[in-house]
Amino acid sequence: MPHTAPPKAVVLGIDGGSLDLIEPLVAEGALPVLGKLLADSAHGPTTTTWPAHTAPGWSTFVTARRPGGHGIYQFFDTQDPVYGDRLVGTGDYGCDTAWEWFARQGWSVGLVNVPMSHPPREVPGYQLTWPLARTLRYSEPPGLLGELARAGAGFKADIAAMFRGDLSYAEAAVEHVRARGRTIQYVLRERPVDVVMAVITEIDRICHHYWHFADACHDRHTTPDRQEWADAIRATYVAIDEVFGEILDAVGEETPVLLLSDHGFGPGRYNVAVNAVLAEAGLLATRPAATPPAEGDGLADWFRADGREVDFTRTRAYMPTPGCYAVNVNLAGRQRDGMVTGPGPVLAEAAELLLGLRAPDTGEPVFAAALPRADAYPGPMTHAAPDLLLIPADEGVLASPAISGPLWRPSEQTGMHRYLGMWALRGTSLTPGRRTAPVALADLMPTLLEEAGLTFPAAVHGRPLQWDGWDGADGGRAFLAPGRTASAVASGGAEETARLSEEDLTAKALGAMGYL
Repeated sequence: MPHTAPPKAVVLGIDGGSLDLIEPLVAEGALPVLGKLLADSAHGPTTTTWPAHTAPGWSTFVTARRPGGHGIYQFFDTQDPVYGDRLVGTGDYGCDTAWEWFARQGWSVGLVNVPMSHPPREVPGYQLTWPLARTLRYSEPPGLLGELARAGAGFKADIAAMFRGDLSYAEAAVEHVRARGRTIQYVLRERPVDVVMAVITEIDRICHHYWHFADACHDRHTTPDRQEWADAIRATYVAIDEVFGEILDAVGEETPVLLLSDHGFGPGRYNVAVNAVLAEAGLLATRPAATPPAEGDGLADWFRADGREVDFTRTRAYMPTPGCYAVNVNLAGRQRDGMVTGPGPVLAEAAELLLGLRAPDTGEPVFAAALPRADAYPGPMTHAAPDLLLIPADEGVLASPAISGPLWRPSEQTGMHRYLGMWALRGTSLTPGRRTAPVALADLMPTLLEEAGLTFPAAVHGRPLQWDGWDGADGGRAFLAPGRTASAVASGGAEETARLSEEDLTAKALGAMGYL
């Protein structure tokens, strides 16, 4: 075994990690490693992005910029001119990333399963990226996958390890977590670098599809056929805890560790078919679908259903991709069949329509606001954003681009993303303790860089967190980033809302997860 120095910094991600789930398990003694890490760290909730989604969330973390600064709004291009399903990746970032910041200051970087890290960028170290389509070209150097196979790590790209509708996935998820742990242990030992970033993604999939088995208050709660389905969330967190324990033992007590998630989780109830809502109002038109589809028409699958397809020559507004919580104007000169010359009236009509939606079970509004992209996503990448962002008032409702069927249907995802994620930093600059006022996701990478004695670009949105003052919410001390007032920090999510005021495999995996 090579004798190597530990990394100078470690980032551990839990995709969909939530203190609402972690803290009760810590209190039970089920997560001793996470419990000790939180006790030794400054920690609390984060505000993420609107929508609270994997793609813009992790992109915001690794760039320290909000989406208008980095240009990633969803897994797919939300302004595809031919209404297609082009996947986005690192080539779509409109800025540099923390990986380049480390490299420019002489640090090597190791990435394992970090969302929105594919294709690999040119930085010293190694990368096991996060492809959204079938490929074997997701490691740098290319031979690293072979090394892992020979070492018995069992690592799989996330797209090959997702839930596909079979509830036996609960057992597979735990093994995927352990395989990621074996992989991280291997690279720590065999490929030492200065900073390691690794993300465990399985709890996101488990929370999406097993929530109703564990939550007795969920309106679809049932006694599962197998007890492991009811225990799936707990078992997956326990596996994560064990893996993190092995990693922390390997890196030692002195290494700064940043733990974070891209969003949180809570119960999910309904899907609302936004494109069907727009169709009922006459803003979107459909026609009989060509059989087979016309060669090269480029139309994404979600714009076809039940023998019909969107007729963009007669459509004024449409939801462009799954999960984007947004509406585009079909703008002349921008979209292939664009017919709208003045977007203002169409945006106003769509906003009024969607703000009037009420959830069928609660009668409460589904959306709290509908923001033009210039307000929602200011920055150099505003042009890549969808035209109208819908801010959820009810995070238990998932906006879907479906064009047919009922406007409302019970969601395939019985657990859904939440705006509040989580963070913890074990280091020397921040006093350990729990805070209740959330901090912005964009602030975490600058905080880590400052902890490591490195610099970051002045133009980013994020700023290092500091102990300064009193957190009246829980009697502890509050973090204030430079230039932010105590009242702004205390407002948490309200502050952020005001500030924001192979392809078949991909389709099957995302569809089974409820995104399509």
